[in-house]
Amino acid sequence: MQWDLSYFYKDHQDPSLLKDLKNALKESEDFETEGIALLSHQNIDTEKLKTLFKTQETIIQKIARAMQFAYLYFAQNTANADAQKLIGLCTNYEAKVRQKFAFLEPSLARLPDKTLEELEKQISAYRHVIEKIRLRKENTFSVETEQILAGKSNSGRERLSELYDKIVSDFSFSVTLDGEKRTFNGAQMRNLRYHPDSKIRRKAMKSFFKRYEENQIALTNLYNIIQTDYDTEAALRKFPSSLSMRNQENESDDRTVNKLIEVTTENAVLVERYYRWKGKKLGLKMTPADIYAPFETVKKTYTFEEAKQTVLDAYSRFDKEFGSIVGAFFKERRIDSEIKPGKRAGAFCSYYHPDGKPFILLNFDGNIREIMTLAHELGHGIHGTLSSKQTFLNYSTPLTMAEIASVFGEMIVFDKLMGELDPKNQMLFLARTIEDMFATTFRQNMFARFEVASHQRIMAEGFVPWEDLCGLYKVELEKMFLSSLTIPEEYHAEWSSIPHIYGVPYYVYAYNFANLLVLSLYGKYLEEGKRFIPKYKTLLSSGGNDRPEKLLSPLGIDLTSDTFWQKGFDIIKGYIDRLEALTD
Repeated sequence: MQWDLSYFYKDHQDPSLLKDLKNALKESEDFETEGIALLSHQNIDTEKLKTLFKTQETIIQKIARAMQFAYLYFAQNTANADAQKLIGLCTNYEAKVRQKFAFLEPSLARLPDKTLEELEKQISAYRHVIEKIRLRKENTFSVETEQILAGKSNSGRERLSELYDKIVSDFSFSVTLDGEKRTFNGAQMRNLRYHPDSKIRRKAMKSFFKRYEENQIALTNLYNIIQTDYDTEAALRKFPSSLSMRNQENESDDRTVNKLIEVTTENAVLVERYYRWKGKKLGLKMTPADIYAPFETVKKTYTFEEAKQTVLDAYSRFDKEFGSIVGAFFKERRIDSEIKPGKRAGAFCSYYHPDGKPFILLNFDGNIREIMTLAHELGHGIHGTLSSKQTFLNYSTPLTMAEIASVFGEMIVFDKLMGELDPKNQMLFLARTIEDMFATTFRQNMFARFEVASHQRIMAEGFVPWEDLCGLYKVELEKMFLSSLTIPEEYHAEWSSIPHIYGVPYYVYAYNFANLLVLSLYGKYLEEGKRFIPKYKTLLSSGGNDRPEKLLSPLGIDLTSDTFWQKGFDIIKGYIDRLEALTD
């Protein structure tokens, strides 16, 4: 399936696209003039402030529509010169509009806490928007400084992460399979980790990382510059660490996130236990190239139509409205699943604003894992659809909440698939599911620990070379896998192949946060049955209109509990116990 982007514009040359950008900029200029005048007084007219927020949302949605189209168009083929130009055009307009908005938060942040608390009560529709400003006021610059930062954003770390995407998306790899020399992209190379032949798996991953090592000058410099930019901003904003700046954006506190990282690291014995079991089962001395190795040479494949029907049935069985939302993605061609040269690797679900619609990118190759990826991205799509009840400023969730619906969706589809398999295939699928859980918990924790260590080194030393970054990553590989694997030297370069650490520093711990959170939520669903679903839908429909702990409280979740994160690992342990019981 290829998506239909005419939902946004006829094509990349549609004159209404440029018109939207120009109108948004003009309206933002008027917005700035009116807003500065309004907020120059100590006593704020609450009705006028409410109108100001609404006007801001209207302007942002014009930019968001153009930006979403541009990024989807670019993702189809990152080598497309027209797409690259359009990204640059939209980014320039977005930066100019952000610069016009930049006065708003620091102007409100200068007000006393009591005044802000009163505004929260009086403007209930934007209560949480004002609350976030109040809580961030100690880390907010002056109006002039925020405007400068907003104005230069189109030449900062975001653009450098786009350059990273362009570089690695252009990588191609020559592989000999069954006596035939073939050319693969990065996504196809990663999928060779699931090949039944260990020699092919190991050779493929060695070739994969060699390509990154060959580009070490560009990749090392990009990483150092992006992280220095992020860390410098965090220091100037007087955060205790650069991780603290991400935590604030995620509406999490340092203690909770540090506890998450600590508890995950302590539970690495589960990883060691599982991969020792798998090594014995396969008769292999395991390496990282083998962690996703299939247990049999026969591999069931699925057509895209079969994958579609599987996830549609699972979501529909869970809830009729969920099934209807999922069905619309296929009917309206809002999924791009084909593997093509130049296409962005991996998968994502894009939703920018509540008046728009989510779109999904996949690189579907027919294996069962891709069904779970489809389920994951459709979970995001459901979240983006249900939260469209919110206005723009209350629409987006922090990263820690953004993965809830996606991981929950995987578990819905997992239960359906498990019910259709015989005991032998249940074992095979359960093993793969455990491996995927490790990927979203322990693996993301490993990335997060690497980020913390590398950021500290970069800030202390100014620049950390390739070899030292690889050395830091080696340490984290060993802490995750303990004695269960032998780690070849080429894997020390794996950090450079992780897009998130370039694109959004410290994004990765959100996966771990969400996965452990969803394990608890799904456990409650199994206990409560259909009574749970309305509460869950309310959570998703709330978008980002309150702090995570308040949104989760009605479902019985306490993020501040010292034992909360361990409960998730106890559930994973139960999966491993179940797996071993199936193989006794």
